[in-house]
Amino acid sequence: MTFITDLDDLIRHHHGDVKKLREIRDTVRHDNFITTDNKNYVESLITMYLKNKPFAKPLPRQQSDTKIELQPKPATSSSDSKSNVAFSFLSNKKLGVLAGVAAAIAIIVIVGFTAINQTGTTDSAVSVTITEPLLVNVDQAVYQRADIISISGNSKSASTQSVELSIENTDGVKIWKENINPKKDGQFSTLVIAGGGGWENDGVYILKATHSDLASEIKFKFFT
Repeated sequence: MTFITDLDDLIRHHHGDVKKLREIRDTVRHDNFITTDNKNYVESLITMYLKNKPFAKPLPRQQSDTKIELQPKPATSSSDSKSNVAFSFLSNKKLGVLAGVAAAIAIIVIVGFTAINQTGTTDSAVSVTITEPLLVNVDQAVYQRADIISISGNSKSASTQSVELSIENTDGVKIWKENINPKKDGQFSTLVIAGGGGWENDGVYILKATHSDLASEIKFKFFT
């Protein structure tokens, strides 16, 4: 008995789903094709009701059926592979972004810490300078003959005495002297012209200030 004959017998005796069996039969007759699921279904009915051996399908047809079932698998594998690649890419991208953010935060922290240290150092230096009991300064580091030297300073002393200012040349000889009464806040200032007796030599000159028991000095260069 052929497969079609057995299929006709199943339909005639109403074994199984007759509607489905008719659709299978029509497909086999017109397209000469049957799916693996339909084939297994018909063979199970033949074995159960007609007591025939399962229909042995030619090898080419089995290979064709096998190919039909295997075709979806590469697509699934490809999809999974793409998903894995996408996931790996996203993971690496996220790790890269996190690493970049961490590096940026580290740089900001280091710069901020350095700035704080620098600010702290500067503030400390300024604080020390301001709290000096007696401070004297000039407006430049180098002068030439006939330049005007601007002298300013501050005294923290409570003494009512005047501040004595003097300049010594390279030989240690006092070549200029002036007494100034500081203001109520301790500030004082004056002007002096670089030149005259004692200013003959080039070199380092010293400006000194004394107020009561306080003393301070600063050096500057002079060129004729």
